Amino acid sequence: MSFAIDWWWPLQEEINSQFGFSKSREEVSSRLISRLYKPRGNLSKLLSDNPVTIVGAGITDNDKIPRGVLIAADGAVSACLERNLIPDIIVTDLDGNLPEMVWANKQGSKMVVHAHGDNLSRIFEFSSEIQAISLTTTYPSSTTECWGGFTDGDRSLMMSLSMGSSMVSLVGFNFQKVGEYTGSYSPKKLQKLSWARKIVVLCQEKTGKVQII
Repeated sequence: MSFAIDWWWPLQEEINSQFGFSKSREEVSSRLISRLYKPRGNLSKLLSDNPVTIVGAGITDNDKIPRGVLIAADGAVSACLERNLIPDIIVTDLDGNLPEMVWANKQGSKMVVHAHGDNLSRIFEFSSEIQAISLTTTYPSSTTECWGGFTDGDRSLMMSLSMGSSMVSLVGFNFQKVGEYTGSYSPKKLQKLSWARKIVVLCQEKTGKVQII
């Protein structure tokens, strides 16, 4: 059964309103990433019918990472590398430890790069260092994807469900505290975590394929 995201768009408009996001800047970011990045590879082949584990920025030393296609949500790539694990996929808006992401990419991690109105400079700066498997933007275009999601963690979840993953396990998803492996900190991070929780719960209810560990 396909994972329809028609329910997502009203939430996106609420997010835009709450955080003051500009749709025109989102369109600029879409054009920029499409011009600078040329994705290669088949993301669906990695995710379809496979169990997935998504590691979030709130992971602790006591957390165990179950088997499955391993996705690091942005800064959580650092937690994976500390455990000598190279993620299969990194979903990022280029907010985390970029040298480690670039290194992991060269070791075989597939990069799903998200462009939005606030990361234009990083999209430009790292275009020559990253080979992406897929590009995402807040709104879909002829050259980018949009599976829904707001933070890199819940965006990873919605991507996995859209690609037909059989089960998605979430590790290090703490919705009350900004995680140790979060990239840049801002007071808005807690507000974003509140949205992440809402999105994760909705995905659980709609699919029955999501477990928080």
